[in-house]
Amino acid sequence: MKTRVRVTTTALAGLAIALGVTTACQRTTEGAVAQTTQPGPPLTTEPSAPSGLPSIPGLPDITIPNLPLPTRGTDVPVVPPPPNATSMTCEEYNGLDEPTRVAVVRAILEQGSNPLGPNGETVGQLLADAACQFLPSAKVSDVLMGS
Repeated sequence: MKTRVRVTTTALAGLAIALGVTTACQRTTEGAVAQTTQPGPPLTTEPSAPSGLPSIPGLPDITIPNLPLPTRGTDVPVVPPPPNATSMTCEEYNGLDEPTRVAVVRAILEQGSNPLGPNGETVGQLLADAACQFLPSAKVSDVLMGS
């Protein structure tokens, strides 16, 4: 008889706990979700990012100085570009010596608008040297001009 009382008491206690948990989870609050297409209030702070860059709230403004680009050695002689400089593939470019590679980059940048900026010759050589290692079938002019 004592065992039946214990089992019944345990079962009733478990049922009470389960009933309390399920009713507490089913409680809802009536209301409606605010949905609007109207603009909100104006922002109270002005963005402080320099030169149009996005800013992250809470972080200090960090400016990146214009770092100097690596320069080629000044002892690189100026040579004329090969006849196929503007149609050369990267595989051919990789086989050239440094003065001839500089001449190829210079010839390509002189044929149109220079998308690489004032240091285009140096940037162009760095770009062509890096990209042509991975894209041997590409044209050097396509690599430099972004086509």
